[in-house]
Amino acid sequence: MRILHTADWHLGLRLYKKELHDEHRKFFVWLLQLISERNIDVLLISGDIFDQANPSNETRRLYFDFLKQLINMNCLVIITGGNHDSPGILNAPKEILQMLQVYVVGNVPEELDEQVFEILNKKGEIAAVICAVPYIREPDIHRFTIGEVFDEKIKQVRAGIRHHFEALGQYCVDKYPSTLPIIAMGHLYAAGATTSDSEREIQIGYQSPVSAEDFPERFQYVALGHIHRPQHIAGQDRIRYSGSPIALSFSEKADKKIVIEIELADDGIRQIDHPVPLFRKLVRVTGTFEEVKKEMESFANNGDVKAWAEIQIIEEVASPAIHSAVSTFIADFESNEIEILSHRITSTAAAMGINDLVEDHTQLADLKPAVVLTKLMESSGISDAEKMVIMQAFIELQEMEEGEEDE
Repeated sequence: MRILHTADWHLGLRLYKKELHDEHRKFFVWLLQLISERNIDVLLISGDIFDQANPSNETRRLYFDFLKQLINMNCLVIITGGNHDSPGILNAPKEILQMLQVYVVGNVPEELDEQVFEILNKKGEIAAVICAVPYIREPDIHRFTIGEVFDEKIKQVRAGIRHHFEALGQYCVDKYPSTLPIIAMGHLYAAGATTSDSEREIQIGYQSPVSAEDFPERFQYVALGHIHRPQHIAGQDRIRYSGSPIALSFSEKADKKIVIEIELADDGIRQIDHPVPLFRKLVRVTGTFEEVKKEMESFANNGDVKAWAEIQIIEEVASPAIHSAVSTFIADFESNEIEILSHRITSTAAAMGINDLVEDHTQLADLKPAVVLTKLMESSGISDAEKMVIMQAFIELQEMEEGEEDE
């Protein structure tokens, strides 16, 4: 039996106001071909199907068109909701989709068995079990930790997530033989995960509430979503993020995107990483105005679609003359090879303050706002208690702002 793990599609996401629909369509064509060629039996999608809670009609059509093409491929699909997904939007067609072998768990159900799926082989025997855990929201955390007292919200979040996975693990221990493969899905932030600037972190203080030890050993594989770079957690082959299948920000321009095949065999689980083709090249160009100008004018893409560029011009003094010259260059720039999506001008004199807080190899633009805030607090000498209060206030303001954007 072959199972494919993917996550973090973020359908409807815009990169500097540019829609990624074409990139997603090309990914779906490739994915469908892979499913056919590899005879994939089950497709796991671990959250963040959509980028917004209320996706556009075109974005929803993209999603359903993909599912429609799977109907005749005899591939069972299990979809869990992510933090960007609206449980109501995902769950609305679940009864109809279930008739087509597409199972949706948009939010954590009341009963454990509602997120446990038995996968049958051609003989009608149970070949594997999937524990489909969506993004665990705050009301669920309170439900899983009722009666317990915590001095920090971080500890409560971690305890709630751990309790839920432990309950599912115990459910499987009690119901199924120890030789039966059990796979868990999750959408969360795990300790040690390397993030990119396209993730909107929601955990307090950017501290991870979950560690590898929080996933019971009964799970032979944990198919995670939420982090966009493919990676193992705590060096364990059994706990993996597949990452997003396409680059969702310029900080992911060099990432090797993959989907993960899990092959169930008599001697255990084997994993095969399938590299996802690059459907559009993202380029970040940095230097003085003359250096950037020269590189952009000589750029050769060698691809069938235009590359997209994010440019940063660094001058000792960002004078009005520089701003005027850059604006004229951007307005007049035409190329069949590359398109400029964003530009900014930085003065080395003005940038000394905050840039002194980051490593030489790190671009300030790659740091998420809360990381910058953390570094500023560390340099200010304030107490840990004050840091926590400030960070909690910052996260609440950020969530309020994102909520307004989704409305």
